[in-house]
Amino acid sequence: MSNCTICKTETANVFIRRDGFEYVRCPGCGFVFLDPMPDADFLSRIYNEDESAIDAASYPKAASRGRRAMLKALRLWPYFVGRDALDVGCGGGFMVAAMRRLGARATGIDISRESIEYARARFPRADFVNESFEAFLSQGRKFKFLYSSEVIEHIGDVHGYMRFLAGVAAPGARLYLTTPDMDHPTVPDDPAQWNMVSPPRHVQLFNEGNLYRLFADYGFDVIKRYPKNAPTLQILARKI
Repeated sequence: MSNCTICKTETANVFIRRDGFEYVRCPGCGFVFLDPMPDADFLSRIYNEDESAIDAASYPKAASRGRRAMLKALRLWPYFVGRDALDVGCGGGFMVAAMRRLGARATGIDISRESIEYARARFPRADFVNESFEAFLSQGRKFKFLYSSEVIEHIGDVHGYMRFLAGVAAPGARLYLTTPDMDHPTVPDDPAQWNMVSPPRHVQLFNEGNLYRLFADYGFDVIKRYPKNAPTLQILARKI
């Protein structure tokens, strides 16, 4: 039996079983999360020992990732041109490179050593770091634009993640975040068949209400939700 980390409601019943893992769903806010939650060491090993397809010279689907990053950057450019920008969970560095091409002072951070090695080799003029949130926060750097796409669902300590975002956001900073939408009408009636239910990489799944509540708790005001037919939340928030 666990309490929901967002609204603190007691949550007991198993919601989804898959691949030997169990998700529970909060009856108060609908937050879905693994119980028990894997610890930080376990999750770190996934992204540093099981990434055999990534090294300094290769990254899966690099060309298409680069194209998609540029299209996304062209959509978001008013928020980062001429500003300090941070891609949280930058992977191979494609969004960092795209933002830099359009005039941002962009930095990328990722837990995966292999991804950062690739990013540094592919985009040597950009700034990439492979370190903990705590170590990065200790530097006191602030950013006017934060980008975090399909990352929050991987983070076991969701409050540590939010403290990091709040800590690196300058006053008035914009945050663009995407994550799977548990309550989207296209999610299968049996959610265990949904490809976003992917333990232990996806440790939690959100809906619009609980994600907005989490953001408000850390001083972010959601100012826009981008409509999309796919089951994805895409939001733009402002640091108050």
